[in-house]
Amino acid sequence: MVIEGLNPIIEALSSEAEVEKIIIPAGKRGPRIDKIKELAKIGSVPFFFSPSERNPKAYISEVRTAGEGKVLNGNIVLCLDRIEDPMNLGAIIRSAHAFSSPVVIEKRHSPPLNETVVKASSGVIFSAIIHRTANLPAFILRAKSSEFWVVCAEKSGESLPSFKFPPKSIIVMGSEGKGIRKPVEKLCDFRVSIPMSGDIDSLNVSVAAGIFLYTLRQRV
Repeated sequence: MVIEGLNPIIEALSSEAEVEKIIIPAGKRGPRIDKIKELAKIGSVPFFFSPSERNPKAYISEVRTAGEGKVLNGNIVLCLDRIEDPMNLGAIIRSAHAFSSPVVIEKRHSPPLNETVVKASSGVIFSAIIHRTANLPAFILRAKSSEFWVVCAEKSGESLPSFKFPPKSIIVMGSEGKGIRKPVEKLCDFRVSIPMSGDIDSLNVSVAAGIFLYTLRQRV
């Protein structure tokens, strides 16, 4: 995988990502270039200036994901059901990391963790806690046995400002068009919505996820 941009490269070098090499356009200088050179030296990552490159690039083996145990070690988890747009996924991962929440995605119903997702997350994906499960309903069932309660984001649910989150909460966000799948919805303990006014009846899922996580973090 090849990622572009100074900030994503810095994030990758600052994390446990396996960076194979870095190529910077010849003549490009500045504090962030100095930071990249410093981090590359610490990590023994090959670093080159190239006159043929227009954008800074880092070659990375893959995005590392976390095991289930690490995800369930805290008291907040964000589960994504059918979030298939890589830009939305990257933006959600960025928000989740900002509010110290792991992210769980299902392998069959999510895009690969590729360059587009990396760019949309501004490189935060390399530091975020992300778990890819083979079966989201099964994961949620195991989480419920670990004393988690499941809160689904739905238009017809209780108003978010007045909702009292359980001590250990899983927030489930579904696709903007299709919503949450029935097997997942059946596992929900609570249904909660974001109140809106005017002609707007829905929000982008990445925006909605950020609002839920911010609200939850204020109350735990």
